Amino acid sequence: MDFALLKAVSRSFYLSMVWLPPAMRRGIALGYMLARATDSVADTSTAVPGKRAEILRQMRRAVLGTLPPDELALLLQALRGEMADAQTNPSEATLLRRFGECLEQLEQVSDVELQLLRRVLSLIVKGQLWDLTYFDDHEVVESADETMRYTYLVAGCVGEFWTDLGLATLGEEFCPPERRDIMAQAAARYGQGLQLVNILRDIAEDAARGRAYLASFREKSETYTRQDSLEIWRNRAFWYLRDGLDYARRLGSFRLRFTAMLPALLGWKTLRLIAQRAGVERVKVSRRTVYATLLEAAWLSVKRRVS
Repeated sequence: MDFALLKAVSRSFYLSMVWLPPAMRRGIALGYMLARATDSVADTSTAVPGKRAEILRQMRRAVLGTLPPDELALLLQALRGEMADAQTNPSEATLLRRFGECLEQLEQVSDVELQLLRRVLSLIVKGQLWDLTYFDDHEVVESADETMRYTYLVAGCVGEFWTDLGLATLGEEFCPPERRDIMAQAAARYGQGLQLVNILRDIAEDAARGRAYLASFREKSETYTRQDSLEIWRNRAFWYLRDGLDYARRLGSFRLRFTAMLPALLGWKTLRLIAQRAGVERVKVSRRTVYATLLEAAWLSVKRRVS
């Protein structure tokens, strides 16, 4: 696994991932690289949506091991050429050119890891395909349930994957096996909360592209204003990140707690910036804040596991 490339495509993820116990590190890193590659294709705005959707389906079949060799060769050629050349981020272009190496890495993981990786990637691509097609006929997601379904497909399922991979590779050190279901549910909400932060952060850019992922809330007697609805979504993101912190505190080692806590703390700080700037501009926590948050996550992670 090329961790230098991983660092280039995601600074914040890399900062936490390197602290994972070695038994988990390869599966988590490989899952991220595969998902980041499909996300790069989904976001290639210079390619028509139909073309991107077809390539995404082929990438999913490649991960599942059901793409015939001749079609796989054509897919890798398209990724190395048209798709890579269309990327504005050089690291993402490199990732697409090396997608075949990521597939080769799949052949080196255990059967359990392979099954988990295939499941999570299949769900993520399903969400990416929904994103590509839904806004052909809509500008706004019509229901909160649809918003939450999307956040589950592209992020909530990752929390479940994280939990199942931890149990498969670390067992009791990760968490008590009998708590798997409740931990996986909390981890799914955590992933959804992180995705809601991303959506809230990018709301102005998405609006400029004719996309609104956050449905307006409606009651039988009234319809909330757009601003009221955004506040409700910010509050939901906050509580889901709080679920993530609680999840992290129940993990069995410092390394696990630190890795799981860091994204939640960074998400909270991003939410505060979003609230302060009212969605007028895209926010990003400073490098200084990131390093301060690393220390905060380390301090909180020193405490023993909460039962």
